[in-house]
Amino acid sequence: MNPNQPNTGAPGVPGKKKQKKGVQQDSSNTKAGQSQEPSSSGSKDFPQISQSKPNKKQQTPQKQNKPKDANQKQIQKQNQSAEPKQNQPAGTKPNQKQSEGNNPSAVPKTSSTQGGQQIEQQIVILKNNLHIPKRRNPKTGGSLGRATEIEVNHLPLNLDQLFKKVVYHVDVQFTPELPKRLLRNALEEFNNRHYPKVNFAFDGRRNMYTIKEIKGKSDTISVVNDENNRTIDFAISTSIVNTIQMSKIEEYLRSGSSNTPPGEAFQALDIVLKNRPFALRFTNVGRSFFPVPRITPVDLGEGMELWKGFFQSPVMGWKPYLNIDVAHKGFPKYQPLINFITNELNCNLNSEMEQKNYNALASYVKGLKIDFTVPNQPNTKRSYKVVGLLDSASRFRFEMEDPVRGKQTLNVVQYFKITRNYVIKYPNLPCLHVGNVNKKTAIPIELCHVQKGQLRLKKLSEVQTAAMVKNAARPPAERRQTIENCIKDIAYNKDPVLKDFGIEVKEHFASIPARVLDQPSLAYAQNKETKPRAGVWRPDRFSKAVHINKWVVLNLDQRTNIASIKNFEKSLMMSARDLNVVISPMDPVINCFLPRSTLVDIKTSIGSVFTKQKACNTELIVVVIPDYPAGIYASVKQKSELEVGILTQCIKSRTMFKMNASTSSNILLKINSKLNGINHTLAVRSSPPSMDGAIIFGADVTHPSPEQTTIPSVAAVAASHDFYGSQYNMEWRLQSPKVEIIQDLEDIVHIQLLKYKERTKAVPKKIFYFRDGVSEGQFLQLLEYELIAIRRACLRLNISYKPSVTFLVVQKRHHTRMFPKFNYDMDGKFANVPSGTIIDTQITHPTELDFYLCSHASIQGTSRPTKYHLIWDDNNFTEDQLEQLTFYLCFMFVRCTRSVSYPAPTYYAHLAAFRARAYIENKTINLNNLEDAQTRNQLNHSFTVNTPMFFV
Repeated sequence: MNPNQPNTGAPGVPGKKKQKKGVQQDSSNTKAGQSQEPSSSGSKDFPQISQSKPNKKQQTPQKQNKPKDANQKQIQKQNQSAEPKQNQPAGTKPNQKQSEGNNPSAVPKTSSTQGGQQIEQQIVILKNNLHIPKRRNPKTGGSLGRATEIEVNHLPLNLDQLFKKVVYHVDVQFTPELPKRLLRNALEEFNNRHYPKVNFAFDGRRNMYTIKEIKGKSDTISVVNDENNRTIDFAISTSIVNTIQMSKIEEYLRSGSSNTPPGEAFQALDIVLKNRPFALRFTNVGRSFFPVPRITPVDLGEGMELWKGFFQSPVMGWKPYLNIDVAHKGFPKYQPLINFITNELNCNLNSEMEQKNYNALASYVKGLKIDFTVPNQPNTKRSYKVVGLLDSASRFRFEMEDPVRGKQTLNVVQYFKITRNYVIKYPNLPCLHVGNVNKKTAIPIELCHVQKGQLRLKKLSEVQTAAMVKNAARPPAERRQTIENCIKDIAYNKDPVLKDFGIEVKEHFASIPARVLDQPSLAYAQNKETKPRAGVWRPDRFSKAVHINKWVVLNLDQRTNIASIKNFEKSLMMSARDLNVVISPMDPVINCFLPRSTLVDIKTSIGSVFTKQKACNTELIVVVIPDYPAGIYASVKQKSELEVGILTQCIKSRTMFKMNASTSSNILLKINSKLNGINHTLAVRSSPPSMDGAIIFGADVTHPSPEQTTIPSVAAVAASHDFYGSQYNMEWRLQSPKVEIIQDLEDIVHIQLLKYKERTKAVPKKIFYFRDGVSEGQFLQLLEYELIAIRRACLRLNISYKPSVTFLVVQKRHHTRMFPKFNYDMDGKFANVPSGTIIDTQITHPTELDFYLCSHASIQGTSRPTKYHLIWDDNNFTEDQLEQLTFYLCFMFVRCTRSVSYPAPTYYAHLAAFRARAYIENKTINLNNLEDAQTRNQLNHSFTVNTPMFFV
């Protein structure tokens, strides 16, 4: 396939197509859903692959293991069905609407009984051989690239004494169990009374660990609650529930597998290492700890402030380490609630609130913990949790029994004047509804102060996130200094608990062998080569440039004038000539100015424009996005690409004002790819042989935030459909909330294999599957369900079709950071490690193949490497082959690789899932229906993306 050939268009989702009676299709072109037996003779598309005969026990499908939870039963049920329900034929041409992703189009599984039995026999054999591959040589890594040494934020741990010990797991029961922040105080008093010579580690809830065997005790401990100066009595009882041989960690370091980690020993070690920050009374959020700020925290806006803390986690590499990193978290701002109303909502305190401000206040205070005190009356101090808002202090009325006057009906203003001799200053402000949700307890908002250091599960807004990123991004030297200051302040080795358990923390960064891989050469038009320098390069004439005959600018920003838009058109056309793109002059500008304060009518306003332009065969709409109101970008994408089906390129209004050649060139990188062009490919001499004939998958699942209880999870899978790994299509599916395993992966992969075959006229020889967003504890599930689903999808095409599969897990949410040790490794103005830096020894898995790769040059802050873990490989790749392939795929982005540091398919899958989530958050979806396969398929396919590069 030649990238300079004209674009033939993208295939749609297979739909229905009538076939003539009695016409038998050739088995070499078998498509899913046709009720014919899979051919055993093979074909030129599906070469016969030798296979060992199953033994008698394998002749019939064996029973699968019991699923661990209810969500897995749904997946297992799909995997067990040898004769799925018949839907509609696949591989036929879709109609117009289907290609836009608006109509369902299911691809069924093989329906033939004999074919189903053959598939099940193959799957049984595979299931009996599932395992994570080991390193070829346990104590060596790859060899490609320039050797160097890098320092990482991992502190070496000496656990030699711990390995000789037995740790006792003690269950501690508290009555009452709240407030949690007082449990540690109560337990310390309890232990001083009953176990005065025993050092203990406590997780803050009910798990305690000691190295001395103790007898169970029960007692009542009184603790003063500093929030209201009242005493709380805790009934405490202890009992040993387990004994843990810590030598299991030593055994894991020698020969352990990700599938069978010594979980109890790891948990005990983790909690013991947390003891020091717990004892220092830091606020704990997961594995991060936040001390009370010594200086005024950064204001994130909208009532939140930025606290800086540290993250810590033990890491079992070739040796044990303690990973320490900087952590940032938004906390509700410690301030009177009156300040939030005046500063954030800009309200007049003496008048009643407008509805929009009332709603904003209600959203902010719901779930908030506040301190209530009447001025000069310290005995009135109380702490409450807010459940909502009530009417204003002058309007909210209730009945009160007076011993002299009898039953009275008072408002809040009158009540405080009578009982507290306090005159409410702002009677028109709403009261807070606190305590029991069924009991309307109203308190004046002016007497309330936001508690310090409380946790909130709500997602940060766009404004808050931008402020967080700006303040969290720091150069390596500054980040390193902050981490070292944290280590010094914590002083692990002064902790008597760590000494008692036999743990020594070496308080310096580990120096690790690393390599810097060579940058690949990229090919542009006429195979002209260019070689990136430190992950950055200037684009040349595109390999396959598009012709844009009809396009228009939709201006949603009142400040952006025609002169700015004309300047953009001129700059874009000049850059297009340099990049081999042909752009005709734009159609007349469409102005559609929006109110600055609301998004109520935005979709209606712009929807008619998109519909009209689509009817006129407009190829691209450039949309100028104003800064306000927030959320316009998401609304534009939802309406244009999900509902109407027309491509858009959004540009911020402030970018239009400073348009230059560099910016317009970057915009063309996106536009060319959206219209199915190819910006660049790997040069022939840089293209790894392993990529020959491969289809590349990226998969991700995004979950709703904790407060979004009615929103499903979204599974998105991107797959290449050309020989170069540069063009991708996306599919997404809805599934039950918090379910990580992709439930409909078999059908998704099957559809994408058909698309690859339709575009390239060949079937893939091998499959690369990059899976994002899973932890080590889920690797076995991925093999049991997702690898099996991939195999089933292949066998449905032809019983002899068994391409080799390489399954890599991509992990971005880790806290490993690389710091250059030598001057020649310091790249750019921030002195980060150079692009191509790779670590695959020492801090990696002790027996399995994983590696850290920093593929990009950091734009700001400290570079974050991506971690890759190989959990299945039929290709039998060496470390060098796998690392080089992964690194080179990071250069196949639409944009420069500086923006994201993981392979293109993973990026596209993540982006598709993100867009899908923004879309479905505005939909009403019955989660119960997701358990019904037929209903779920209807929901899924109505959201399926079928146009390549639709969401870039």
